[in-house]
Amino acid sequence: METVWKTLAAAAVLACLAHGAAFGQRPSTTGHVAELAAYLDRVEIAEPITYGRLAVYPVLVPQEAQLRGHWLTLDEALSRGTLLVREKGSGNVPMVIVENRSRDDYVFLMAGEIISGGMQTRTVRRDVVLAPQQRVDLDVFCVEHHRWEGAAHFSAGKALVPQSIQKEMRKGADQSRVWSEVARNNAALRAENRTGSLELALKDAKVADRLGDVRRRVLPEVPQGATGFIFVADGRALGAEFFGREELARQLLPKLLDAYAVDFVLIDKDGAAAARLPDNETAIALFRRVCQAGSQRGDTPGSGAGIRTHADRLVGDGVSLDGTLVHYGVQVEDRLIPEPAHPVPRPHTIWPRSNQ
Repeated sequence: METVWKTLAAAAVLACLAHGAAFGQRPSTTGHVAELAAYLDRVEIAEPITYGRLAVYPVLVPQEAQLRGHWLTLDEALSRGTLLVREKGSGNVPMVIVENRSRDDYVFLMAGEIISGGMQTRTVRRDVVLAPQQRVDLDVFCVEHHRWEGAAHFSAGKALVPQSIQKEMRKGADQSRVWSEVARNNAALRAENRTGSLELALKDAKVADRLGDVRRRVLPEVPQGATGFIFVADGRALGAEFFGREELARQLLPKLLDAYAVDFVLIDKDGAAAARLPDNETAIALFRRVCQAGSQRGDTPGSGAGIRTHADRLVGDGVSLDGTLVHYGVQVEDRLIPEPAHPVPRPHTIWPRSNQ
């Protein structure tokens, strides 16, 4: 049976503003940078696609202001040889060099994307836009604690750090905190490995199989025109991802979906329980909070203008180019994934002996 998409126009379903504003009024976005405000003012939220207790709400933006030029993702550009990523000098843990060798294509590097190889596997700290022929020093975190050897160049990791690690990065985590989160993640997935590699844990056969199940359920149901996604799990708002171009949204959704599914399908034990109908009001309420939280200019290398949010228990960042949004991701700051329980070992008894 063909899926019927009933778009929930934000103008019709957003909850009232504080102090008794009329039903259906959009929340104010005056606290946001201009290009993000223009995007949020046109958002419509569609019915969710669900897997277990994870619900993905597609976001539609009528009359979308398209980004100019031709765009490649990090994985595309690395696979084609258009993007070169290499160690800085003999190796520098928090920094690598990235170079867009194309004469025509922009390359978008999304915060949390994994680059594989080098002396250690790394993840991108913040959104970056590389114009044609542009080279910059890129801030990164290491996500492979116990290796410092290998080639000088990197390849496409084709993975994104789980949302719990991404959240810590947006909150201002240092390298030590990131390593701690990677170790927690790998242990929770039962995919620990010799070098403490997050990439290897995410590509463990059992982990990859389960993530594949989520992709196969969700991706075919994404409606045409979706340029963003709101994520909810069991009535809890998780985060949202907004893009200025549909092609970027579709190409990066598989990795974004994995990033949320790791925590809320594979690790979260409650997620294995029977699914219940998603609460649409939770997604709408999160969108309203995002609109009201506002944003400021943030740092980003490359050609774009950075965007930053840290308000109303939300943490987010993104990038725009020439007054048009490229990407903005935002998450609920509260820690929703509990620390793994450490079982107390049973003491060895000396009496009575088992053979007595």
